[in-house]
Parts: sequence; structure tokens; C-alpha cells
Amino acid sequence: MKLRDEDEYGRVSLRMPTVILAASAAIFVVLAIVLLVNNTGKNKKTHTNAAALPLQEEESEVAQPDTLTADDLNFWDMYQRDEDVTILNQAMNEDQNRKDKLEQREADMRQAELDAAEAAAKEAEENADLATDGKHTLVKHMDGSTEWLMINTSQKLNSYEDVNFQSKNGIVGYYASGRLTSRTGADISQYTTAIDWTRLKTEADYVMIRAGARGYDSGKILADSKFIENVKGAVNAGMPFGVYFSSQAISEGEAIEEATYVMTQLAYAQMAIENPGQELPAQATPVLTDNGESSASGSGSGFAANGTNLGTGIDPSRFNTTTTTKDSNGNTTVLVIDDKGNTTTTVTDSNGTVTSKTTVNTDPYGNVTTVKTDENGNQSVDTVNVSEVSQTNAANAANASNAATGAGTNPAAGTAQGAGSDPSAPTGNANGTGTTVVTGTTGKFRVTYPVAIEMHQIPNAASRIDSLSNSARTQVLNAFCSAVEKGGYNSLISGNKEFLLTRINLSAIGDNEVWVNNEGNLPDYPYMMNMWKYNTGNTLLKSLTGEYGVSLSFVDYSVR
Repeated sequence: MKLRDEDEYGRVSLRMPTVILAASAAIFVVLAIVLLVNNTGKNKKTHTNAAALPLQEEESEVAQPDTLTADDLNFWDMYQRDEDVTILNQAMNEDQNRKDKLEQREADMRQAELDAAEAAAKEAEENADLATDGKHTLVKHMDGSTEWLMINTSQKLNSYEDVNFQSKNGIVGYYASGRLTSRTGADISQYTTAIDWTRLKTEADYVMIRAGARGYDSGKILADSKFIENVKGAVNAGMPFGVYFSSQAISEGEAIEEATYVMTQLAYAQMAIENPGQELPAQATPVLTDNGESSASGSGSGFAANGTNLGTGIDPSRFNTTTTTKDSNGNTTVLVIDDKGNTTTTVTDSNGTVTSKTTVNTDPYGNVTTVKTDENGNQSVDTVNVSEVSQTNAANAANASNAATGAGTNPAAGTAQGAGSDPSAPTGNANGTGTTVVTGTTGKFRVTYPVAIEMHQIPNAASRIDSLSNSARTQVLNAFCSAVEKGGYNSLISGNKEFLLTRINLSAIGDNEVWVNNEGNLPDYPYMMNMWKYNTGNTLLKSLTGEYGVSLSFVDYSVR
């Protein structure tokens, strides 16, 4: 048995080496075949390129895959380079910033809306308070902005009650105790294309006629082409009238020049009316002197070379004079003539006691009111209307305006005392009882309403007066008014509410009267005014076509 086991072991031991050798031979054959196939491929490639590569190059090509590292196999880098990542990050940051800004802007807009609503509510509350506190007035500026101004109580305030303004067919009137106390007027110019004077007289009580204007750029004075025609129309219709000038004066000298021009135009109009068909003089210019008198140069029928006052016909050489005489009994007579030609005669005895005082006032129409006061203070009033005086007496009264020689003479008023009284005075005598004083005009041409200066800025354009200070504009206005007052006229300053309250020093215009341009049913002007223009719509009056304005005068200048 043991022998048999040894035999099996021996056979197994001999079989194992044989198997190993056979396997090794098979592997060798496979390797050889592989090498042969690779060599064949190399040879084909070499022949195709027509150049044999060195052996080391073939080996390097074969060995190259073995040199790859893990980083070489990172294929993500094919799609994401470092700079691309940076750009992408920047874009993402910018998007986020834009989003943040958009959100912030939306938040700001919401906050702004809330703030605006809160401010509007606060402003409305404040305005409501300012509108009702009676201490402020609202002004609208040329640029459309508004401003509440404190009312200056030291200024003379108007006392007109809103409830007393009543409108009838668009015509506004002021009624005191149920009685109409105002007058309706129309302002006309060359831009008023047609006027039915007969009908206008039924619609209005007076007219304001434009005399001319100064160019807001050129500075030249320009005539209103229809001035004399319009004055003739008013006189022939028997309508009271005044005049106005659109000023762009930038100095007091230019203001006086404008006032002189207006009075010159009035002189021409007067000559044209009183001397129809006669040639007007080449020049007739009133010259204002330092003492307040008015003289004129020029020639021609109907124009007094010594300077007839253009408004009332009173000789201005008699204005602002005081004459004192004393008789043999010690009685003193003082005659005072004011700048309108009105006279006051006061007689005192040797002890200085006033024994009599007589005033004679002549209105622009020539109506005369005489007031006598005796030593006891008793007064008597005598009024004579010009219509009651015959043309003969009117001619005699004109002759009576010549100064008589002799002490104590007052021929114009018929109150002469002592020698030298003028017997040609209508009812004058040595006792001074004459009362029918009539000026030397024909009773037709009379400027009863004021001579106004209209100064305002030009919308959407630069004007000469823009550069002036409020003080300078005020001085210009005052200079114009002073000049026309010296010429014997009432003066008037015209402007809208904004101009009067913010463009001049209203407190510095003194006693000069105001014509407010403030359209509406109520004047809405806190201070004293004499006239108020409330409509420029060019449709209110049927007697006029073209451009015109409609005003209300609180004063009846025709009987003032």
C-alpha cells in the first residue's frame, strides 16, 4: 500500500512541472503575437509618413500614457477657467447690486410719496389757517408759484365788504346800504378795434384811454395810434375820461419824460377838438419847472403860448401862490392858490381876528363851489354848475383870468377888495361876492379821471425794468405821479397784485392812488385802492370789439 502511495505522489510531482512549462509557453506565444501586431502597426504608420521615427520616440509614445497625473484627468478645466469664474462672479454680484438698488429705489419712491402726501396735508392745513386768519394774503408769482404774505397793518387797509360786491350780467358794482356807489369804466387803446360810443355810454360811466408806451426792449416812447381819435370819441359822447401810459422807465428822468409826453398828447388832443380843421403846431411840449408850474412851447390857434393847464384850463402860473395885502384900516387879506387853482381868501382885522374866510373850488368840469365863513364860524355854500353859465359869461370869465393890477385883487374868483377889481368878471364887484368862476376852456375837453402809469413785467420776456430794485421802481412811479400832479392832474399807479405787493415798496408811494389789476368777482387786495380792473376777457361789453378791460372805480372823479 505504501508503495502505491509513493507511486501516485511521484506521478503527480512529475505532471506539475509539465503544466507550468506549457502555461509559460502559451503566455510567451501570446506576448509574441502582441508584439508582432504592434510592430506591424508601427511599420505601417512609418511607411505612411514616409519617414522613420527613432526608436526612442516610439518608446516615448508608447510610454506617454504612463506619465499622466490626476490633474491631467481633471476634465472640468475644459469648461471653467479661472477668469471665467471671476467674470461669472462679477456678473452675479452686479445682478445682486442692481436688484438691491431697484429695491432701494422702490422703497425711496414709496417714502417720497408718503412724505409728499404728508407735506401736502400739512400745507393744506397751513393754507387753510392762513386764508382765514385775516393776517395774510395770497400772491401768485409770474412763474406760477404762490406765496402767503403778511398783511402790513401800518398800511391803509381797504374797508370794502365782500358782501357789497354784486355782479349783474358780469358788471360788478359796489353797493353801500343797498345803493350803488361805484362807477364802471373801460380802458381802451389802439387794440380796441371798434367802439360804439353811443352804446358804450349806456354800458360804462367813464373810459381810460391809453396814450402810449415805452418799448420794453428798445426803450423808445411809442404813441398809441388811436389816442387822439379815442379822446375825440369820449369828448363827443360826453363821457368822462382819464389816460394811462405803459411805462418801462428805469430812472426818474425817464419817468418825467413819460409824464411830459402824456401831457403833450393831451395838448394835441385838446387843440384838435377845440380847433377843428386847423393845423396843429409842429411841437407843443409842456415843460415842468422846479416850482411846480407848467409852461409850453409851440404855436398855433387855440394853444396858449403861456401854457394853459391841459386838464382844466387854469393858468398854472397862478398855482401854489400866496399873496398878502393890508389896507389903511389894518385889515390883512391873504390869498392862497393851491396847485389845482382853488383859492382861499382869509381876512383878519388889526387885532389878528379872522373876520371872514372864503374858499372857491373849481372842479375839472368848471363847476364852482364857494364856501364863506364869517367871524362867528357860520358858513354859507354856493355852487354854480358850468351848464348854468351862458357862453357870454363863459367868455367874460375867460377874460377875468387876466391878472388885474392893484392891491388885493383876485379877479379870477371875483373876491377883489379895494382898487383894481376887474369889472369884466361876470358878477364880480368890489365886495367880493362873485361866484360864477369858469375856466377858459370851452366846457368840452376836460380830463376828469386820473393820468395813470402802468408798469408791469413782461411774461416770458426780459424787460428793461427787470433789473431795477423795488426801491428804484418805486422812485420811478413817484416821479411820474409828481410830474402829472404838478401839471394839474390826478395821478394813479396801476399794477397787478403781485407787482404792487412784491415789486415795489408800497409803503413808499405816499398818497399816490392805486388802480389794481386783479381779475375775478372780488378784488382780493388788502390795501386801499381807488380803481379795480376785474375783467379783460373782451366779451363783457357789447359796444367794444378787440382788446379792452373793464374796471370799477370806487371814486367818482367826475365830481370829485
